[in-house]
Amino acid sequence: SSGINAEYGVNTAPFIPENIRSRFKDEPSRSKLTSEFVEIWQRLRDVPSGVLFRKYCSTLERWKYNRSTLFRGLYSNPKDGLKTSVCVNVSEKKLTIINADKLGIMEVVEYDKIQSFGGSPFSLTLKIADKTFSIMLVDKHKSYLLIELLAAYCRRTHSLTRDTP
Repeated sequence: SSGINAEYGVNTAPFIPENIRSRFKDEPSRSKLTSEFVEIWQRLRDVPSGVLFRKYCSTLERWKYNRSTLFRGLYSNPKDGLKTSVCVNVSEKKLTIINADKLGIMEVVEYDKIQSFGGSPFSLTLKIADKTFSIMLVDKHKSYLLIELLAAYCRRTHSLTRDTP
């Protein structure tokens, strides 16, 4: 379960998301996954860096979070107090809270649904309908950027959706 492949001597655990690793509970399937992962990387070692860069850019363009800004944080569930590592994704149309360990979406919020938000140097609080999210942010300077982006997107969205006389 450590993720170290005996044949290759490579620790693949940090590179395979937990939600994928958890599907391979028994040793043969886990070993097969690791071997396939290492085999792909070995094939890529012989590919010229320019080709790899183009593949990377092409993949990045298709990624659903392309052209958005991610902020790392820690969400504390008010019901049970459990802490979850999260990424707050701020894009042009919506805010997404992503479970950083499982790469799963916890909440997607369009800016016109945000009733209020506030922040301090290391935290963000969002009020959406009957839910409140309190997230401790990892980086003080990026927390200011997050608040500025949220304010700009909310202001723009609310001005677009506001009825004009």
